[in-house]
Amino acid sequence: MAVLIVAGLDTGGGAGLKADIETVSALGEHPLPVLTAVTYQNPDEVLGSFPLPPEAVRDQVRAVKRHFEIKAVKVGMIGSRGIAEAVAEETEGLIRVFDPVMASSTGFKLADSAESLKPLVRGSIVTPNIREAEVLSGIKIRSVEDMKSAAEKMVEDLGAEAAVVKGGHLDLTDVLLWRGRFYEFPGERADGFTHGTGCIFSSALAALLARGLELPGAVERAKRFVEGAVRFSKAEAKAVNPLWELERDSFRWRAKEELERAVAELVKLGERLNPHVPEVGTNFALATPFGEVFAVKGRIVRYGQTIKPVGPVELGASDHLRRALLRIREFHQGIRAVINLRYSDDLISRARELGFTVSFYDRREEPEEVKRAERGTMEWGIETAVKKVGRRPDVIYHLGDWGKEPMVLIFGRNAMDVVEKVGRLVRLEPRGEVDEL
Repeated sequence: MAVLIVAGLDTGGGAGLKADIETVSALGEHPLPVLTAVTYQNPDEVLGSFPLPPEAVRDQVRAVKRHFEIKAVKVGMIGSRGIAEAVAEETEGLIRVFDPVMASSTGFKLADSAESLKPLVRGSIVTPNIREAEVLSGIKIRSVEDMKSAAEKMVEDLGAEAAVVKGGHLDLTDVLLWRGRFYEFPGERADGFTHGTGCIFSSALAALLARGLELPGAVERAKRFVEGAVRFSKAEAKAVNPLWELERDSFRWRAKEELERAVAELVKLGERLNPHVPEVGTNFALATPFGEVFAVKGRIVRYGQTIKPVGPVELGASDHLRRALLRIREFHQGIRAVINLRYSDDLISRARELGFTVSFYDRREEPEEVKRAERGTMEWGIETAVKKVGRRPDVIYHLGDWGKEPMVLIFGRNAMDVVEKVGRLVRLEPRGEVDEL
């Protein structure tokens, strides 16, 4: 399906036309990009903007209309009333999603006036944030009920087909007014960069409508898409990541394959590794760059004189090692894999002889507030051990506590790095190589 995108260029690569193209492509539709304005910006500031002549924008739209069957239109930054009028005329009668961009997140003005946007509100599914809804409706928004009143104003007085007032700056609830009915979409807090959220929400909505989804379902899906884009946002651009679903799935596949191959190599250590498997079993975990963790379902156990994985490699198969790995990655991003082994003085002595960086924590020193917190011991222990050694550890151990078996954790930059370290510790070099993600 072809989706027409009419928007400005963000030279910082975090929002605007680039984010729109990535979003529509990621959702499986074909983007038709039309440029309205060039902004001069980076992730920290907007230095200026230059809107194109309205006829240049009109000619771009006409060119693609002559060849493609356009299923939906996303309109973002306009830049001038003349461009707004041209786009409104050329896209009349099409499903049109309008993100009424007025200013950058740093406050730089990106529209000459609110009045200049109104030609595009009429007949559109308009998707303002709280501030934009206040300007368009003239209503001060302090609650969900105020959001509903603003949506009514845009539909009844400004002629919008529907209004989605986004509540990210209020309580994360979005409100949709469509065909006389209100819909509420509660949100989930997602930690990450938020630059570009408005762009990709409206682009995702247009792509989903082009696919044939009804508006309420498309709003719900677009909202969850944005939450994922924030959660897996791009540190370089300080912006959301429209490609997060594609990247996540790719990293998942590669991590699963890497850990499966490493587990196969670990099993070859067999009789040598058997004595080092704890009573609770061994597990082996690997993190993706998105912070998702694969491990062995059911753990790796003693099997006669050798060892055997009980189940397959799966996402989320070990909460214990997942928490250890994610905590240590807060200090050392280069660590991606970990395995747990039975504690012994000989194992720790061997690690030191090999030049491994070894640290530990004493569970008896755990603060009472941590003990009372649900699942707080592992995070506290890893942080304590990391800070104690002052550099990236290869091995962290603890001597147990009441009802808790002493344990050794061996960390590595990838799954085979851990296998190699384990092989050296049990005096047998492992074989094979596994590429890093």
